Amino acid sequence: MIRQVMNVEATQTSNHLFLATHHPISMYRQDSIKASSQNEYNEAQFLQDFLAEKDFAFVPVLGETGTGKSHLIRWLSANIESTDKRKVLLIPRIGTNLKDILEKILNIAGFEEDKLNQYRKRLNQTTRTLTDKGAREQLLNNLAFQIGINGQHLKAKLADEETQEHLIKNLPALLYDDFFRENLLQDEKIIHRLVVHTLGYKDKIEDINERREFSAEDLPLNILDIQKAGQKARDFYSFLINDENIQQQTVTWLNSHLDDAISQVLNLGREDLQKLMREVRETLAEKNIELVLLIEDFAKLQGIDREVLEAVLARPQQGENKPLCAIRTALACTTGYFKNLVDTVQQRITFSVNLNIDKIGDKSLITQNDVQIFVARYLNAVRLKETEIIDWASSQNRDKIASACEDCEYSQACHAGFGDIEGMGLYPFNSKALQQMFSRVNPDEFNPRILIRDVLKYTLENSVDDIKNANFPSVSLGKHFGKMRLSAEIKLDIQKKDSQNSKRREIFLDLWDNSNELCNLSPEVHTAFNLPLLDVKTKPTEIKQLIPQSKLNSKTTIFVESPQEDKIDTLVEEIPETLKSKLEILDSWNNEAILPDAIAKDIRELLFPAIMEKIEWDTEMLLKGSFVGSGGKLLQQRNLIFHNPKVKRGTYSGVVFSLPLNPDNKNEFTETAYVFQGILKYNHYKHWKFPNGDRYFRMYAKYLSCWSQHVVEKIRLYPRESGEPWNPVPAAVELLAISATMAGHPTNTLTDLINSLFVDIDSNDDTTRASSWKTLFDTFKKTKNREALLDIVKSRIACTKGSTSPFQIIDAVQIIEPLEKVRKSWQPQCEIPEDVRDGFPELQKVRQQVDELLEKAIQEEYERQFNIYQSLVSELGEDINKNKVIDALEMAMSSARDEGIFRGRKDFDGMKDMLNKFRRTAITKYQDLMKRIQDEKENSENNTGKLLAYLSEDYQKVITDSKDFLNDADSFLSLSLLEVKNGIAVLEQSGEISLESSRKEINDGLANLRNMMNEIKGDTTTC
Repeated sequence: MIRQVMNVEATQTSNHLFLATHHPISMYRQDSIKASSQNEYNEAQFLQDFLAEKDFAFVPVLGETGTGKSHLIRWLSANIESTDKRKVLLIPRIGTNLKDILEKILNIAGFEEDKLNQYRKRLNQTTRTLTDKGAREQLLNNLAFQIGINGQHLKAKLADEETQEHLIKNLPALLYDDFFRENLLQDEKIIHRLVVHTLGYKDKIEDINERREFSAEDLPLNILDIQKAGQKARDFYSFLINDENIQQQTVTWLNSHLDDAISQVLNLGREDLQKLMREVRETLAEKNIELVLLIEDFAKLQGIDREVLEAVLARPQQGENKPLCAIRTALACTTGYFKNLVDTVQQRITFSVNLNIDKIGDKSLITQNDVQIFVARYLNAVRLKETEIIDWASSQNRDKIASACEDCEYSQACHAGFGDIEGMGLYPFNSKALQQMFSRVNPDEFNPRILIRDVLKYTLENSVDDIKNANFPSVSLGKHFGKMRLSAEIKLDIQKKDSQNSKRREIFLDLWDNSNELCNLSPEVHTAFNLPLLDVKTKPTEIKQLIPQSKLNSKTTIFVESPQEDKIDTLVEEIPETLKSKLEILDSWNNEAILPDAIAKDIRELLFPAIMEKIEWDTEMLLKGSFVGSGGKLLQQRNLIFHNPKVKRGTYSGVVFSLPLNPDNKNEFTETAYVFQGILKYNHYKHWKFPNGDRYFRMYAKYLSCWSQHVVEKIRLYPRESGEPWNPVPAAVELLAISATMAGHPTNTLTDLINSLFVDIDSNDDTTRASSWKTLFDTFKKTKNREALLDIVKSRIACTKGSTSPFQIIDAVQIIEPLEKVRKSWQPQCEIPEDVRDGFPELQKVRQQVDELLEKAIQEEYERQFNIYQSLVSELGEDINKNKVIDALEMAMSSARDEGIFRGRKDFDGMKDMLNKFRRTAITKYQDLMKRIQDEKENSENNTGKLLAYLSEDYQKVITDSKDFLNDADSFLSLSLLEVKNGIAVLEQSGEISLESSRKEINDGLANLRNMMNEIKGDTTTC
């Protein structure tokens, strides 16, 4: 019966159920549509005034969706009886189309007339020949014809005549084009909706506030593959798509021809419709029959609405024309839809009835008593057997329907606890529940449909099992009505005193009581809802007197006071209004409202420093200064946010933590709101000695510890999306170790390697290194990168020992394992997950460079150093005897000086300094290192690790000094030999010596120099 009685959306309610649930509708009367005066009115007056007119009445019933317009028209139909001299025609709002309505009009008198039969035949022909798709095609064809060159444009005219002419010539091409028609004829688009309205059926109520018409969204403006359309259609489409003004004028032009197109689908033109309506009235006038036309929804007549209006607004006496029947018309229409017709009818209405009910002056037309009477009749109809309702509706006495509570053994207790109206109980509601529930689903003007659908029907349909299983009211019921008013403190009190039923009791007190306190209601209500009485105050039971419907405006409430001992005096602490307002806002937030930014800012500024101070940074081996503060630090005050599910959040960098931590946990949400209230109170009083301060403090201390630990965990996990732990320290340690190795720092022992992580590497001279080696090392040396890597490590393994600025202690355990792994191969071992890379950009950048350049850098540096070594070997030999070479060169230098032929880029003393420098070079160690490098390169498959360590050793000074030695020695020998040759040539020219003796001296000199050079290279062969 619930669905039958309370189905406000679908098929028409049976007449007996309609009468059983009917409650007089509040309304006001206006003598003209635009009149400013509003007079309180009722149904009985409406019926009397509607029938009082002699032979004509036209009354529009106006109001917004769900205000009861159709219900009022239906009530008129139930109270105006058809007789031999009066025919009542009700046009229902559902289950009919335009064709049905015309057939009802044609058949109203119940007799056959030849002049009306032709209309019937034409209508029947429409349904026999047209399918749904055919009707869509027909309507679109009709519209294309009407807007074009051959259409009648009597009522259609655009302000821009040039555009109008362009539309007349070109718009039909778009409607006729097969490509565009496919789009326009799709299901649920405007053409389909108009066909359903004309020939189809809807089993659901449609709330039509405006005429069914084209809008800009109905135009095919997003068409792809336009080349499939014809050329003329494409040309017009190009004209249409780029101009919003043209689009709007196109819509206006189409809509102004819709009525003609619709009437042609019915096989009747507009003139035919006007003639039909007139002939129906003439026929009724001939039989002296009055017509009462009642239209539940005037929007149902779109397409013939203006013709119907013209017919019903015509007075019976027509001068020389045939008389028309007396007619009384009442039609329901939304204010928005009717405004388009006002100019046509405003001078000819008898009066109008308006159901947009709020107030007349300061007087409300809807009271809580009205709501309760309305509800009681619906609840009573649900409880009665349908046969009982049918018998009552068929009887002569319909003043008062029987109460289903009369034979119920629980009625006395039920009515005492929940209340009743004229013996009809309100269970499972009471007056406060109805008030609370209805105000939350219908905060605006009174809307009876919402009251039935969203309060009564929803509660009863969805609570059957809960009521049977003693779980009513349920949590889902509370979610449906939302907007809970209870404070965080009351919720905590409920949790403390009745944790087993806490959620149900919250909903119970929130909806069935209008206060904000933990209390008992009447024992009968607690028994019915299976909620035990608590050791708290019991509220007075409110009893309403039975109020006859004839005295609805007389409201009397009697309060029965509870015994004096049940009263509890509450000391109200005086607090400023601003603080009080903030506390109330937090209660609303706890009840799923939005927390305003201003309140969030106040709490954030108080709470963030407290959380940061609560963290034991040294114990956690974290450096506070590396994480907290502005300037891109992970923890910033603005990153403390508060749960607001419907508010779009901004963009945050670093660790973001939202409170409550588990917003779906209602108890945690309540306690969090309570803590926030305590923080605001503490900030006001500057101590915790305010009422319940100890309770606030305990809750605050509990959550402060929880939140601070959460922040530490967020630091550890940052910035993983998966929520799995990942420590960035090992990845940073590996890169720092590689950079220290490339810088040539000692890394032979673990101690040396740990120390090398924190040693400056900028002093290393890498200018002579291979380009890829230099590029990679430059990446390591870049201040931003190195500081970021060091900060990752220092901030997570160090403590300041008393909060001093520099760190004093490190947790070596965190770095030993990654160091031991990386030193085995000098290749990074720790993977950097993809979801953390944006959080550690420098770490990712350096790692990417290592992955791309390390092996290449090692190979290029090896080739560079090997080439240098080979050049030294070619000059000095495989087994270099440094001292012997130096001694031989010194002898040559002395001989050359003695003979006066010493030459070179350096003088004798310069050469002596060069020899002393070369004497100090570690060329033997360098030679041993290069042999080890060659052996490693030739004999090891994976030699990257050892090669990196070998190549990182800095022998650049050895190489440089050795090269300088070779260059200077070569210069001395070459220039000195040249000097000998030049001297011999001079002697020969002067004739001072014989040719033979000169040749011998030259040969001896050259042989001596050659032997010296060979000795320098380690070759003992003499010439």
